[in-house]
Amino acid sequence: MSEKRPSGDLEEVVDGLLEVTHKVQHAVSVVAARHDLTPQQVALLRMLDKPVSMRTFAEDMACDPSNVTGLVDRAERLELVERIPATEDRRVRRLTLTAKGRRVRDEVNGDLAQELANALGLERDDADRLLLLLRRVRSGQ
Repeated sequence: MSEKRPSGDLEEVVDGLLEVTHKVQHAVSVVAARHDLTPQQVALLRMLDKPVSMRTFAEDMACDPSNVTGLVDRAERLELVERIPATEDRRVRRLTLTAKGRRVRDEVNGDLAQELANALGLERDDADRLLLLLRRVRSGQ
């Protein structure tokens, strides 16, 4: 019984995606360090467009909720986030950005966009085409 191997084109796609993933992770690390944050704190700031429960954040980060507690504690000490009781269940705490957290998130987003454009060698036309492809890939169509 022989194993099916991906075609050369597909292998090149996989190699390219892995290389892009590495460049994205590096860019996030660089921007995080520039703002005295960790990449996980950057992820937290970027996720909080609206309040989310700690459990939801943990699920989105694919980690145990107990691991999120330390991350949120540190972000709270930096005055970037706060825990607020959920209106439907006061036992549940939702994470929300503080005014400082929103300001830092906006700065991080701007820096990250520029860092990624530089790391990936993207120009405006490239970014538009990539965005269309990413939307298609994300929707699964």
